[in-house]
Amino acid sequence: MRNTFLKTKTILFLLLSLPVFASAQLSPKEAIGQMKKGINMGNTLESPNEGDWGNVAQEYWFDTYKSAGFDFVRIPVRWDMHLGTSSPYLVNETWFKHVEQIIDWGLTRGLYVVVNTHHDSWIKDNYDNPINQARFDSLWSQIAIRFKNKSEKLIFEICNEPQGAMTKAQNDDMHQKAINVIRKTNPTRLIIFQGIDWGGSDALINAAIPKNDPYLIGSFHSYDPWPFGLEGTGTFTSTDVTNLKAKFQKVKDWSVKNDIPVFLGEFGGMGKCEYNARMRQYKTYMELSETFGFAPCAWDDGGDFKIMYRSTKTWYDDLKDILVNSSLISPKAPRLAIVQDTIIKLDWSNPATDYDSITIERRTSVSTFKRIASLDGNSITFSEHQLTGNMDYYYRVIAHHLNSPDIYSYPIKIFLPFAVVRDRKPFTGQAIAIPGKVESENFDIGGEGFTYHDSDLKNITSAYRPEEPIDINSLGNGVYYVIDNYPGEWLEYTVNVAEKGLYDITASIAAFAGGGTFQVKIGTVQSEIIKAPTSYSWTKTKPVTFSMNLEAGTQIMRLSFIDKPLFYIDYLEFNKSNPLQSISINSPNGGFRVYQNNGELMINSEMNQAIDEVKIINILGSLVKTIRKPGTNFRMSTQDIHSGVYVVQVMYQNQNISKKIIIQESNK
Repeated sequence: MRNTFLKTKTILFLLLSLPVFASAQLSPKEAIGQMKKGINMGNTLESPNEGDWGNVAQEYWFDTYKSAGFDFVRIPVRWDMHLGTSSPYLVNETWFKHVEQIIDWGLTRGLYVVVNTHHDSWIKDNYDNPINQARFDSLWSQIAIRFKNKSEKLIFEICNEPQGAMTKAQNDDMHQKAINVIRKTNPTRLIIFQGIDWGGSDALINAAIPKNDPYLIGSFHSYDPWPFGLEGTGTFTSTDVTNLKAKFQKVKDWSVKNDIPVFLGEFGGMGKCEYNARMRQYKTYMELSETFGFAPCAWDDGGDFKIMYRSTKTWYDDLKDILVNSSLISPKAPRLAIVQDTIIKLDWSNPATDYDSITIERRTSVSTFKRIASLDGNSITFSEHQLTGNMDYYYRVIAHHLNSPDIYSYPIKIFLPFAVVRDRKPFTGQAIAIPGKVESENFDIGGEGFTYHDSDLKNITSAYRPEEPIDINSLGNGVYYVIDNYPGEWLEYTVNVAEKGLYDITASIAAFAGGGTFQVKIGTVQSEIIKAPTSYSWTKTKPVTFSMNLEAGTQIMRLSFIDKPLFYIDYLEFNKSNPLQSISINSPNGGFRVYQNNGELMINSEMNQAIDEVKIINILGSLVKTIRKPGTNFRMSTQDIHSGVYVVQVMYQNQNISKKIIIQESNK
């Protein structure tokens, strides 16, 4: 029994003697899985002396990083100007405190922080010198001791871009020795290692993996393609995308084989790169990083690779939103073209099928992005005209994806060399009043490609406005239909919306066989795609109704014909929607009342029956919001729901009852 007691005491003593920080078990995979959007604080602490390259670290940078959406920051540090040259090779205390303060700026904001040795060429150029080896080991010993109690979100990176005279064997030895030093005081600290040849991907794959260490992360850098990325010449092609994907796949294969996650420590292209190609390059790196599970850290140096204007807390060249607001389900491959001399046409593809809506934003070289159109979630094209010529225009597509943050395409630029100045006039002499009726034949005077577009230049009926090519049929008594509306054709009208708000629109359609589609845009607001009903006649009409949330004032309304079968159109009538005050939802066993107040939707049971579930569904059939087990009476915020027509679906006691309602924009 005495021996057993002594053994037990010994085990307890050993357990209690373990360092407290040994319990910190953030794994490399967990960290890399959380490090999705990173930025380098380049050309700051790695200059010979801070400020030599125009940048002095400021605490507000980290507020800007955090508020933008970045979740980690890499802090390159050059140590040799602040490191003793003789044993014990002490780091200058003032410098150490300054580096520690900057690290804490990141950690206290919840960011992951990577700190390294950067531009310390003395260890790379002459590694065989034993004094240099001792100095490097002392440096990492001091860093490890100084920061051993920091958050596990602080990650050590042994050496940036081993190159120059350093061989693979020397680099492998340098990393192994430095890691051995760090492990004496930081047994579970995450450590990044890198191969030679400027930290390329092949060098990482061929590097020796430090021994018996489960807390390692492999790193590589990439500015491909060359010379585009590093010299700013040439372009970025589909072949470059293919080559990058192959490179990432090789690194991923290495990662899986060795069970080591990957840190893409630097990537980017120079600011002088051709704009559209540069945007595609950054988006490709972010997409590939997400696809293969790497942690991407864009290189920002405040200069040739600028991402943030550090002195003004603003962002350069639209890159920030690519880095933090794009994903694999962002609208893809935006394309711009000039058609009919004056019209800019934007096309894209949608990798997701459940966007709630799509927004188009535009800027010029001297303005910031502003919303110019709101489209339904299935839209893949947009066009506009009447823009000033001899100017660059930048566009991007933003998708609202149900209850998730907005996701962005990369932006794209086009130069509009000229704009033909034409004289637009309302056909009746004044803007058409809304509420009111827009007769289809009374489109604006102005000409082909400006106030209308027709597939041919012949008016086959000559019944009305014979000098215009639009085909208009007379039914007598002053009634006219616009007929033979082929896909791609459009008509424009100057309208004056009396009051901002939601409007019900009724289109009067004649179609022997329904199913053709059209769309209405007024100002920046665009309707969903409307399907023409079947009237079984070319003279008798049938109504189809939809809703739009309009801004007040004089605006241009465009009626666009999208798809066959062909249909005729008589008019569009606009009526102001009545705000939802109280609507009953009834069933054989009871009912509910729905009310709307500013910013809230209220549903009350009239028979004190508990509601199991409420769903809000938009006019396109997409689920917008679900509330489970709300009870008998509840309130639901509509702050995040766009104005429009919705279906409210109430489920209780195995019953499912629904009602179409109009949700109005709240007074925010």
